Amino acid sequence: MDYYCRIYNFGKPDIEYQQQTGKRKNAVWEAFMIVGGRRIGVGSGSTKKIAFTQCYLDVTRYLESCDPELWGKYVEAAQSGKDLGLAPRVYLQISSGLADEVEDLCRGIKRTALYTNQSAIRAKLAGSPPSALRPAMTSLPKPSYPRHYPPHSAKRRSELLKKRREVYLDDPGMEKMRSTRAALPIFTRSKELLDHVQGNDVTICVAATGSGKTTQIPQIILDDHIDRGEGAHCNIICTQPRRLAALSVAERVAKERGETVGSGSIGYSVRFESKLPEEHGSITFCTIGVLLRRIQSAMTEGGIAAAKLDEITHIVVDEVHERDVDTDLLLVVLRRMLQDRKARNVPLKIVLMSATFDPTLFQEYFSDKNGGKAPVIDIPGRTFPVKKQYLEDFIEDIKRHPRLSWIFNDESVTRYLEREGAYAQSYPALVTSPSLPASPLQPLANDEVDTPSPLIAGAICHVLQRSHSGHVLVFLPGWEDIMGVQRILQGADVPLDFNDETKYSIHLLHSSVPLAEQQVIFEPPAEGVRRVILATNIAETSVTIPDVVYVVDTAKVKEVRYDPSRHMSSLTSAWVGSSNLHQRAGRAGRHRPGEYYGLLSRARMANLAPHQTVEMKRVDLSNVVMHVKALSLPDMEVEEVLAETIEPPDPDRVAAAMKVLQMVGALDNQKNLTSLGRLLLQLPVEVQMGRLALHGVFFRCLDQAVTLAVILTNRDPFVSPMHLKSEAAAAKTKWSPAEFRSDALTILNAYNAWHEIHNSGDYARANRFCSENFLSKPTLLLIRKIRYHLLQSLYQAGVIDVTEGVGSYVRERHPEVPSALNVNGNSEPLLAALIAVASQPKYAVRTGDKTLRTQYDKTTFIHPSSVNHRKHIRPTMEHAFEGEKQIYAFAEKRQNLTVAGQNPQTFLINTTRLDPMTYLLFGANDILVTERGLECDGWLPLVGNLAVLDDIQRLKALMETCMLRVYDGILMNQRRWGRTRRWTIPARDNADEADDDDFSLGDDLSISPREVTDLDMITRDVVRILNRFSEERLALQSQSTSRSATPTTSPAFSSSKLPNIGSRSGYATPYGAESVYNSRPAMSSRLSKGFKFP
Repeated sequence: MDYYCRIYNFGKPDIEYQQQTGKRKNAVWEAFMIVGGRRIGVGSGSTKKIAFTQCYLDVTRYLESCDPELWGKYVEAAQSGKDLGLAPRVYLQISSGLADEVEDLCRGIKRTALYTNQSAIRAKLAGSPPSALRPAMTSLPKPSYPRHYPPHSAKRRSELLKKRREVYLDDPGMEKMRSTRAALPIFTRSKELLDHVQGNDVTICVAATGSGKTTQIPQIILDDHIDRGEGAHCNIICTQPRRLAALSVAERVAKERGETVGSGSIGYSVRFESKLPEEHGSITFCTIGVLLRRIQSAMTEGGIAAAKLDEITHIVVDEVHERDVDTDLLLVVLRRMLQDRKARNVPLKIVLMSATFDPTLFQEYFSDKNGGKAPVIDIPGRTFPVKKQYLEDFIEDIKRHPRLSWIFNDESVTRYLEREGAYAQSYPALVTSPSLPASPLQPLANDEVDTPSPLIAGAICHVLQRSHSGHVLVFLPGWEDIMGVQRILQGADVPLDFNDETKYSIHLLHSSVPLAEQQVIFEPPAEGVRRVILATNIAETSVTIPDVVYVVDTAKVKEVRYDPSRHMSSLTSAWVGSSNLHQRAGRAGRHRPGEYYGLLSRARMANLAPHQTVEMKRVDLSNVVMHVKALSLPDMEVEEVLAETIEPPDPDRVAAAMKVLQMVGALDNQKNLTSLGRLLLQLPVEVQMGRLALHGVFFRCLDQAVTLAVILTNRDPFVSPMHLKSEAAAAKTKWSPAEFRSDALTILNAYNAWHEIHNSGDYARANRFCSENFLSKPTLLLIRKIRYHLLQSLYQAGVIDVTEGVGSYVRERHPEVPSALNVNGNSEPLLAALIAVASQPKYAVRTGDKTLRTQYDKTTFIHPSSVNHRKHIRPTMEHAFEGEKQIYAFAEKRQNLTVAGQNPQTFLINTTRLDPMTYLLFGANDILVTERGLECDGWLPLVGNLAVLDDIQRLKALMETCMLRVYDGILMNQRRWGRTRRWTIPARDNADEADDDDFSLGDDLSISPREVTDLDMITRDVVRILNRFSEERLALQSQSTSRSATPTTSPAFSSSKLPNIGSRSGYATPYGAESVYNSRPAMSSRLSKGFKFP
């Protein structure tokens, strides 16, 4: 309606209400919409709110039927946010002295070698085909040396492997292990399995839980080659869905063979950690991401990497049913690899394995050119019976326990049980109070509500009290649920003392928990100690935890579903598929008869979908597109690759991801990788975080930037216990900067304080610091680990070499950030600018006390956990920037669909307050000049002195042009020094020389010392401008109580032309008379010419 009224120049619709009483005395409200003096819609309902909603729906249907063309225009505009019109104007106020500095810097940049060289390169390459900037590749790379292991070496290696196997088979100490392996069901079908693998390129193995498929199939294949004297020619990669599975399976298999991981035929490779086996005749367990990166290296580098890839003879994909993005992408690559290997007569065997999945889809996907489907081998399992119980089977037992009755007074528990009771009306036991209805409730979107922590804790206590031995495995949706259940178990309200270490131990299985802590569950506990393992779906497959007899299952998983048209994520607590439920229940019957307790009704269980929605159809595909680009599959565009996935994503989702990557500069207008994109592929973080890290190098605040990049991609380390929420909020808020209030900077300040204590070796004090400040130690340790690897990647990519005098740090085993790259680390305006770089296009402007407007949303709210939420801001700070529309960057926009009975609100997660200068220079992307100022990205107008706005926009364009030159130069440095052979830009012959710098396009495009000096000068000046602008705003803030804010009807706003002010007085540049910055030629404004600066 807002769009309709704006198009036809109507005012805001008026709503009139009337209340009527029916025969049964039930009040009915009617709402009437009046536009332009005419009544055009009506709606009715039991409340005003319902009537209001029905009225709007009635009008919408009416307008769609009357004017389909307008409706189509509205739908198109809604996808880009243009249906909302412009946001409130933001005023940028700046002193004349600082304006002079901006103008001087613009003029100086145009005389630098950095700028002139980039302009020359772009002019020279204008009109060249895209391949001029990247290596041509028409087929998969061929090895640069003989692919096969030398025959005499292979023979000796095979003989050695055969002798080792003979020793193993004769070793009486391994007799029990050999007997245990031979008793597994997989061994009864080993010959059939080997025949399948030998006779087919792709074998699909459906092996039930307990059959031994994960540990035995790779060994059966390797041992068969060893027995035939061909062990050196068998190199197996076995992928696992998670790091913990890869490590634990590798340890188990090595133990079965009487070996040590990494010093025999068994090894592993996961993120941050590797113990590779001896080459030629081995099994390597790894995550899918590691294998994809290895394939990426082979396809882009060729040479040794390609030869090593050719040595792989078998790829075993375990738990293929999980269907995450990496798995689907791997299947595309494997199908392509098969074709390439056949063409080159280099055999490759692929085995797809799972315990519970319908193989039909995979059979068809890997069918041969004649239409023949991939064969399937079914292998029975060896599991003990599992008794399955659901809510209606044990809920009354929990209710009767005197120490657990408090659970049913909890509102979340009663609501959840009501919902399950409404879903299964035939089970009245689920209704916990006479006051609660047994009739169906209003349906919730997707019926996805969280399983209450008190109910889960009660089920755990119920299981432990009615049994005397065996561990309990609890499946929970996410980290918050794990922490919530742990707090209740360790509290005083439950009948068991979980703090008694002689009876119980609680273990957490989650990706953020250090692997060493997770692997404790595979070691025997002290006698008499029963374990409670709180886990996500990390424990669903591949991992077998000893002596788990009981499973308590929420049947839930946390899913983030991304809407690319609105750049918004919806966090849902989704029901798992029935196949997942079967997998979870199977964990209880691996060692002896077990019991399964599902916290859902039988009716719910019977109506679960077979599988969860595959990730490829629900997540942001930006990083997937970059992965595909990195693979450089010959003669295939990204859209073609993703269209070949086993269940392709919607093309609109792919197009939206490409658009985002073009906006951040990773792809050009022809969808080819830019120099920046090629650099970003060498960093182990998302594209936006990679840009942040690169800017941290160039602006000399690397230490803080690298930490920020990791913080923005990990969960908040601040925890908020239910009974200490106010104390936790106060502890978090005290770390927040005063001016640039920011969740990321708050975490950064707390992390830096903890890191200093931790690095001093005073670990007890570091632990106390975490406790006193409500910080999660595992999350801080994870940030520390990822931060180190990101820093290492920056060194390896040669990015650090663009600064002077730090090349020697590259070869250090544990690189530290040199002080020269941290000189601006304490500049809060700069750190906020880096967050703005990483946030594109996620910005919001405040429109009310609680509401904010984004590009795609008329009304959003800052999440209550943010330091920028009103409840965390002191009253004296609320008017700090009165008269200024506050701009915020945010990391995520989320609708929480799990709140029952409410319309989902849109919350901004992880917010940072920005000033207008920072937003314009580092945040805004597409800037349009208007007669009143600047229009940023089609929705946010910035107004003020037009000449100053012109210069700031010019500075942004000049700065970005210089950065392009830096990215090109880094890639050429890589080629020149041979640090990496990836992403090289070929030299061009017969190039002209640049006028000022003897810069030859035909000789060398690597960055020169003079250009490095220019970069340092430019970034130093920009930081000084940001700092000074911040100081001026603080000064204005201190005066706000004595004078009113600058009115938004300033005379400058009505100017349609730039005033002829000539040059402004005062030289702000700090450089001497010989500096290229000390030059002030007359320069006409781009605003008056109506074109964008290059």
